[in-house]
Amino acid sequence: MAYRLLLVASALLLAAVSYLFFDQTVAHYFAHHYDAAWRIVTFFGNSAPYLVITLLLYLLFHTSRPLLAKKALFIFASVAISGIIADIIKIIIGRPRPKIYLHEHLFTPQWLELKASYWSMPSGHTATAFAVGVGLGLLYPRWRYLFWIAAVLVALSRVALTKHFVSDTIIGGAIGALTAVWLYKRMCDACK
Repeated sequence: MAYRLLLVASALLLAAVSYLFFDQTVAHYFAHHYDAAWRIVTFFGNSAPYLVITLLLYLLFHTSRPLLAKKALFIFASVAISGIIADIIKIIIGRPRPKIYLHEHLFTPQWLELKASYWSMPSGHTATAFAVGVGLGLLYPRWRYLFWIAAVLVALSRVALTKHFVSDTIIGGAIGALTAVWLYKRMCDACK
């Protein structure tokens, strides 16, 4: 429990530091340094394929291979719940995306904004990537660093494509990671 509080406090502190000192500078940099390769990487933060594949795995194997089905359901729940949390926070905060900031110089939250161009904080793709990366890392510890690096690359892609500020990805990553850890303790502690 204490390490989760430390993770939350660390993520909030890092996000605040980024918001105050780095977000705008990094957004300006990537606005002028586009690399199409990041579009491929960012695909791995899209929740739909994970939700469909894990649900299908669960439905196909819940009787014949219950351990595989349980693992699939765990990843499904991690992605779905972290996504719902991220979406609720996005609407409440209403933070303009970097492209709005770069064109209209609007940087501060616009509370309860219902337009997607104001749903920058937190990054949903990053929440998904960290829910999957941390979740798979818990299920398959031998490969955890590979999964974590993949999640970080998705976060970087969101910043590099000027879809999110750095602080958005920090909060999104924390939401995804904490959701996976919390669900693992409740759903899949015996999944190894």
